[in-house]
Amino acid sequence: MKRNFLLFLGVLVSIILVVNSTKRILTFRATSMKVAEAQSRLEQLRIENEALKKELEYKKSDEFAEEEIRNKLGLVKKGETVVIVPKEKDQPSFAEASEGKQKPNWEKWRDLFFGS
Repeated sequence: MKRNFLLFLGVLVSIILVVNSTKRILTFRATSMKVAEAQSRLEQLRIENEALKKELEYKKSDEFAEEEIRNKLGLVKKGETVVIVPKEKDQPSFAEASEGKQKPNWEKWRDLFFGS
């Protein structure tokens, strides 16, 4: 009887130890996965930080200031010539439409399908 009780107690303690060990192993695995994710995120942030530092350094330079002045304000250096390229017209102006140069839609469709 005493031997059965000790055997039962030994099995019970063993089960408790196995369950606790399994829980700790799973917790450790989850924690190590979180650490790995945090390290990869940290590496991404370091790369992004370096890119932002380079961008800031470029934007502090005279080259960037000159480019912005040229593009946004339309200024040029002394001795340079400005060339303005006209935009293409996709739609006829109001004056062209009122003169009757524009075809009605049904004629455009007819010309598209059957040729002019």
